[in-house]
Amino acid sequence: MKKTLFFSAYSTMGFRNFLVIPNGVAARLAQNKNLELVFLIPRGSNLGALIKKYNLGPNVIVEEVDTKMQKFSLIQKAFYFFYSYLIFTGTTRLLATFGARADAPPAGGNRYAAPLKSLISKTFGRSRRIKTVFVPWAYKKLFFRKELADLFEKYHPDLVFLSGIAAFEDEELLAEAQRRRVKTIGMPTNWDHLNKYYIPVHADFLLIQNEPMKKEAMEYHGYREDQIVMVGFPQFDFYVIGKEYIKPRAEVFKKYGFDPDSKLILFISGSVYALDEQDILRAIYDRAWRGEFGYPVSVMVRPYPNRADIVKYKHLEGLPGIAFFWENTSTNFENIIEFTNILRHADAVISVFSTTAIEAAIFDKPTITIGFDGYSKRPMHQSLARMEKLSHFKHVLDTGSVKVARSFEELFAQLGQYLKSPETDREQRKLLIEKMCYKMDGNSTQRIVEFINAQLSDAK
Repeated sequence: MKKTLFFSAYSTMGFRNFLVIPNGVAARLAQNKNLELVFLIPRGSNLGALIKKYNLGPNVIVEEVDTKMQKFSLIQKAFYFFYSYLIFTGTTRLLATFGARADAPPAGGNRYAAPLKSLISKTFGRSRRIKTVFVPWAYKKLFFRKELADLFEKYHPDLVFLSGIAAFEDEELLAEAQRRRVKTIGMPTNWDHLNKYYIPVHADFLLIQNEPMKKEAMEYHGYREDQIVMVGFPQFDFYVIGKEYIKPRAEVFKKYGFDPDSKLILFISGSVYALDEQDILRAIYDRAWRGEFGYPVSVMVRPYPNRADIVKYKHLEGLPGIAFFWENTSTNFENIIEFTNILRHADAVISVFSTTAIEAAIFDKPTITIGFDGYSKRPMHQSLARMEKLSHFKHVLDTGSVKVARSFEELFAQLGQYLKSPETDREQRKLLIEKMCYKMDGNSTQRIVEFINAQLSDAK
């Protein structure tokens, strides 16, 4: 019997995780001739054209959905505020007091509400019944999008897969599925999404990437252990199975004009979350250019492709021994290949409390995260020091696999040690992979597909 699967593909990050890599989750599901695969994408985006480019087959359908946040009524605003702070982690506290973006007012101008947010978590947030019964019930009463209801009437799906369950648009889809008693599977797009805010509606099953996330799903969101399935990171499968795309170090260095005998520092920008990176990057470059590391050193910068970084790094472009990788790696496989090769051949990685720390560990690359503000003295809501409060990154720091540089002196001492002895902290990096990646066996994609197919088979 033919089955129908709704597959939310609202974000470019989710798109990368499930569609971009060849033979990924979407491609494998599309091989099932008894499955009608309906992708839901944002109206007006280019994701539909990208899906068609992959030529997944005749049983694939693309439906555009208006994912813009609707204007909330007063009661909707109050309820949204209430359920968002049923958890109050280090990350939530950071967002409520200092905010994430350094170029915006502290907490978006709502810092005064932090005590109330904390109080909600310490009172109502301790009740599992409020989290798992009252909030889902109230959400389904208060939030409704007719367009989604029409799609359910049109296709009558047997199963809904939510690729970014922490996002509001996926929650709306999940709520509509539950109104119609359609089985659901959810998955967070990234490893920091379960400790930011409470997710008001629960999927029947939650696929997660690692053990810390499993604990967060149970402790913060009230999921039962039998609802949770660990699968790993599907986007990391490529690092294991994509060996045919490896380029020689000499080829990569030649493309960017680097000295073939130099060591390579990969600098990952924190963009609007870090205001003074250009000072730090310039100091690293000047030290390398003067030969103060004791051997040739080249620098590759991975900026965010936005206006803030264009301005931030303009004065460094065109200098010898430094290059910038501006390309988008979310929806372009060729760019993923290129960046993977840069990471593979880096000798040390510098970032700002980034997922790159995990990816670098997979390639056994020493990583330093920046914890200071260059030559500036920033208030805490703009200082990089605030980022150490992020709950998800504590999982990384606790392994000892990543050094935090809190001054230029610490940065250069750590960098010098890693460039001289790249095996430093290797065992800690192995521990990080074991803790945060579940299994680096190249089979995360297959685990996801097998679980979805099993639930489709059980669907009536």
